Amino acid sequence: MTDAQRELEPLTPKTLVDQAVEAIIQAAATGVFLPGDRVIEAEVARRLNVSRVPIREALRLLESQGILVNVPYRGMRLMEVDAGRLRKILEVRLALETFAAFKLQEMCKTDPATIAPLDRICADLVAAAKRGDTYGIATLDTKFHRTLCTLTGNEVLVATWEPLSSQLTIIFGLATLQIDMESIAREHSDLADLIRSGRRSALEANLRLHILDSPQSIDFDALIERRKASAGRKKR
Repeated sequence: MTDAQRELEPLTPKTLVDQAVEAIIQAAATGVFLPGDRVIEAEVARRLNVSRVPIREALRLLESQGILVNVPYRGMRLMEVDAGRLRKILEVRLALETFAAFKLQEMCKTDPATIAPLDRICADLVAAAKRGDTYGIATLDTKFHRTLCTLTGNEVLVATWEPLSSQLTIIFGLATLQIDMESIAREHSDLADLIRSGRRSALEANLRLHILDSPQSIDFDALIERRKASAGRKKR
């Protein structure tokens, strides 16, 4: 099998509902919708130029994933990214991905090529950083961590991690508005190198810094206020 064949991924058909879900997540990750903003079915349908039926189903799916919250008398709103909620998400991530990383570290002892897919994603992250693609960074960041879990071959782990994926893409997307994108790419390369190295304690420390500590240092409230102020100026 050639390198090109190994890097090809199967295509999956996407319904209008799938496309609507992706569009809303992208809008949230790039600051078009901000945490706490109302997401109106008719308005989203108009902006995406589709009927309200697939949008209604997309909103239901996003609500089931915790992306949207139906607030009584206030309608459907994008999830808040407050410090308490963020820490809860990150603590679950840390537990799941530490398990996955340790498993891959063991697998690499017999086959270092086990994590080659992570290396390819790291290369894609570098390329996205160079072209200033903030949403590309966010989706690749999510892809890296999904692949980290998938490569273990543990389908229960993947099924437990997957419901967090859309929330993570939004959090990663907001983070790229405040963190240097090239440093994000380097962090993932360092993580892949530590998995391959077999240094368990160093890997554990890196995971805690990468998954739990660094994201919590981001002032999401200040970031959101700046985006709201910028949006207000544009409307005027």
